[in-house]
Amino acid sequence: MLAAYIDESLRRRPQDDSVYAMAAVVIDSADHEAVRANLESLRLGKSSRLHWRDESPTRQLVITQRLATMPIRGIVTVYLHDKEVRTERARRRCLERLLLEVEQIGASKVVIESRSPEQDHLDRGLLTGLRMASTLPKSLTVMWQPSVSEPLLWAADAVVSATTWWLDGRANYYDLLIEQVHTICLE
Repeated sequence: MLAAYIDESLRRRPQDDSVYAMAAVVIDSADHEAVRANLESLRLGKSSRLHWRDESPTRQLVITQRLATMPIRGIVTVYLHDKEVRTERARRRCLERLLLEVEQIGASKVVIESRSPEQDHLDRGLLTGLRMASTLPKSLTVMWQPSVSEPLLWAADAVVSATTWWLDGRANYYDLLIEQVHTICLE
């Protein structure tokens, strides 16, 4: 059984279009425990999770190199937008396409990083609309979890962050993952 773990990244760029991106890391259930253990082994000290923006460039490289050896594949949706576009609209665009993509490759379970009850409710509204329109099957299980309780979300955080950094001209992390990650730019 395939499961997808989803996280997002937002980059506000005052001199250019902003970037909203979401990554799904797709993992076979047979590999979940090994990948979790591998990710947990990367935590330093008393840190409760891995989070890209909290890591040094050296650590980001170590994390990316380790991800490149794991049995994962990533799908990243990217939406470039101007200042007038609200963040939630950009998120809906990315999440809708990402849910369609993971369902098409056979994922039966999706875990999205929880933001807050109010914001998760907005995602649930999108999911309900997609199901009512028969765009997504009701059989696709979708849930929200905080990243501290699910290490597989840490992989999605690293993949989406490496992608947004690549868009900012820092490709060294993304280049390590290029064989595993499919990026979709939305219009």
